[in-house]
Amino acid sequence: MKRTIKTTVVFLLIITLLILGGCSKSKAVPVNPIQQDNSNLPQVNVDAFRGQGRLAFVWNGLLYVLDGDKCTLTKLSDASQVRWPKWSPDGQWLAYIRYSDNQMNDGKLLIVSTDGSKSHEVTGLPSPVNNSNGISWLPTSDVLVVTPEGQGLYMVRPGETPRKVNDNPGFLSPDGKTMAYVKTLPYDDKYPEKRSDALYKVPVEGGEPVQLYIAKEAGIHFAGWWPDHKGLLFRIAPHHSASIMSDGTGLYSLPLTGGEPRLLTTSIKHPEWLSWSPDENELLAVKGTGREIWLNKSLVVCDVKTGKNIDLPQRPNTVSLDPDWSPNGKHIAYVEAVERKDIKNTEEFTAWEQTRTLWVVDADGKNARQINEAGTGISRPLWSRDGSHIIYLKDNSIWLVNINGESPVKLVRPFPDAPNSQGYYGYVSMSNILALYRQ
Repeated sequence: MKRTIKTTVVFLLIITLLILGGCSKSKAVPVNPIQQDNSNLPQVNVDAFRGQGRLAFVWNGLLYVLDGDKCTLTKLSDASQVRWPKWSPDGQWLAYIRYSDNQMNDGKLLIVSTDGSKSHEVTGLPSPVNNSNGISWLPTSDVLVVTPEGQGLYMVRPGETPRKVNDNPGFLSPDGKTMAYVKTLPYDDKYPEKRSDALYKVPVEGGEPVQLYIAKEAGIHFAGWWPDHKGLLFRIAPHHSASIMSDGTGLYSLPLTGGEPRLLTTSIKHPEWLSWSPDENELLAVKGTGREIWLNKSLVVCDVKTGKNIDLPQRPNTVSLDPDWSPNGKHIAYVEAVERKDIKNTEEFTAWEQTRTLWVVDADGKNARQINEAGTGISRPLWSRDGSHIIYLKDNSIWLVNINGESPVKLVRPFPDAPNSQGYYGYVSMSNILALYRQ
């Protein structure tokens, strides 16, 4: 009897230690049942990411999730050429596009649970979905909104058949009740540059469209909804010029009640350069004209309802890029780099790239400081869950640094398929291979 009690106590003690050990005892790399090959897995530091959220990333064409709560790395796809992972609001699902060709012209939309146990291909759409502009989650549900190549607007839940909401390709409000869309008004074919776009809203459940605004002899490019679904953001392209759009145009805000739109700032059409504050009252943007990211770029905080904005202080002869709000809204992380008038070749770009450093500033623009421990060559900083760590890219790897002075840790070792760091005049979107869930 005593031996039985002693054995039971020892067993319970072992179980308790394993539970309390958390990530420090968890080295497992669970694999989706559809993919049993564990070879060529990415090298990750599971322990360092403990409690920081969930990080989805594409490695060698396959989708993985580094889970800071379960302390595991999970492979979620079984075929190459995965792009554009997007988290559902509850963090239980990931939507992504899988391509069957290297040119990425034949995209299939899939939704997978983050533990890899459920995977659904979205079928029944009229055409492929080839980029992230065509997919988004409603903020408060597991409903995915899809606009396949401009052929209407659809809604779909994991495992279900898509439901067509409207014949017009458009943008669904965060509450799922209203759709905004842009339509070109009739024009003389002899003068296509004089055509005008109009912005409309229409109830999802039916009703007459309401015209909100006409851009005379200009195009309208939708940039997003206000988080409270009471207004819209858009850009105006004079004469529908793609070249003018590339060099930066006005970003406007318009309430659904109509009226004249308010000019917030002038900026380039890069989605990652817009960041909402956690309380959803202010919009942080990279301000400036010119398609080159190494020239004339600074940060501005905009009130979308009043049109008022605050330019954040900036050191002379520098540019500010890649901003991100901290989870509590008190700080902003961003990249500072030396301003250059011109970069003529790869060698000059590589040298400029090494001037990119990580900075943190209070939301009111005060107390800016460099995070020296992160080093140089920084891009795409993202706050992790606890608000004291920042994830960033450097040397084709994913890093994590504590802003209070600790040495950085490499989370994911160099990607085998490194993107061209020069991108489009220095801009490289990482949303096609990286997505962070920090709730």
